[in-house]
Amino acid sequence: MKVTVLMENSAPEGLVPEHGLSFYIEYHGTRCLLDAGECGAVLYNAHRLGVDLTQVDRAALSHGHYDHADGFNAFFAVNSTASVWARPRITDPEYWEETEYIGVNPGMLCRHERRFDLAEGPRDLAPGLHLIPDRIKHEQSLAAETAEGLVVFNSCCHAGVVRILTQLKEQFPQTPIRAVLGGFHLMGRDGPATLGPAPEKVHAIGAALRDELKVGDVYTGHCTGAPAYAILKEELGDRLHALTTGAVYEFSD
Repeated sequence: MKVTVLMENSAPEGLVPEHGLSFYIEYHGTRCLLDAGECGAVLYNAHRLGVDLTQVDRAALSHGHYDHADGFNAFFAVNSTASVWARPRITDPEYWEETEYIGVNPGMLCRHERRFDLAEGPRDLAPGLHLIPDRIKHEQSLAAETAEGLVVFNSCCHAGVVRILTQLKEQFPQTPIRAVLGGFHLMGRDGPATLGPAPEKVHAIGAALRDELKVGDVYTGHCTGAPAYAILKEELGDRLHALTTGAVYEFSD
């Protein structure tokens, strides 16, 4: 399995960053797009990275926030066939602190209603590629079965990364977690340079990923934030990797 990060908050020279996430996943011959960032910049990065979005077979939306969903408007302009699989409540209005709208653009949902396949899971995007809902009403994980174990994508982990992975372990009790990729929603209200929870809570998350869940590798960025990343690094060491636009990861099928 090959994973290309098409969009993240950071990017090397020649690629465009934005506050959002998008993963291009090649899995057993199926080409998948998970999230599409917040605007059409994902098309530019895909072109620069040699990813042909016209050939995407399946797409999925991790949850109903604009920075993961609204880039699908641009994706639909170049890909006329792939449906976006999501939970039904991505259509609910979402607000930051009750005042700032952060949900999916309702105009895009209206224009492209037929392109969204809305249903509650769990269900399989492809054989071995599972969409699994969590306790957040509009959020789901994408879990890929590989020869090395589960590779799990949850773009913001609003339900908590430890809780999400614990649930997955209950569903796949004999399968180790090879990797988890996504944001952990640990940044503070003032942005990614600030810390949301208390430092000891972040230390506990890192210890649980290492000792209880025994996750092989952790790839995180986006809404995790720099202070939380530094604390996780203390706990996870070389197992922790920073997501960035243009990064490519490969896992044995």
